[in-house]
Amino acid sequence: MAINIDEMKKRLIQRKKEILGSEGNLSEAKPKVVNPDDRDNGTQDKEDDAVDVTEEQQEQAILADDQALVTEIDAALQRIKDGTYGKCLADGKPIPEKRLQAIPWAAYCIQHEEQLERQNAAEEDVLSHDCDTHYA
Repeated sequence: MAINIDEMKKRLIQRKKEILGSEGNLSEAKPKVVNPDDRDNGTQDKEDDAVDVTEEQQEQAILADDQALVTEIDAALQRIKDGTYGKCLADGKPIPEKRLQAIPWAAYCIQHEEQLERQNAAEEDVLSHDCDTHYA
């Protein structure tokens, strides 16, 4: 069964609208810098400050994830325009339709996606080790 490009395009656009609708305009969103010195310490105690900081960090993480997903969706829409949608960016072979149905913005087949994830995890381990060594 061939991939229905029009259906995938509609799904990608709909998902992008959902993200932009729930988060406002992501391109205008800017991370807030949390500075404990700027807080009103008259009524809040340290526990309240900690909760506020944690909530702000969680919101920023969600915003960053949404921004990354919008970028992936835009890239998938561009691949549709270019005629390369549904082909793995690593080797040009077709991405299985089941994968595209599950993740319409997928740019890689499962094999290459897993390979990239392993590489990224290894790089994060190296960076984490470097930080531990330099700042210990």
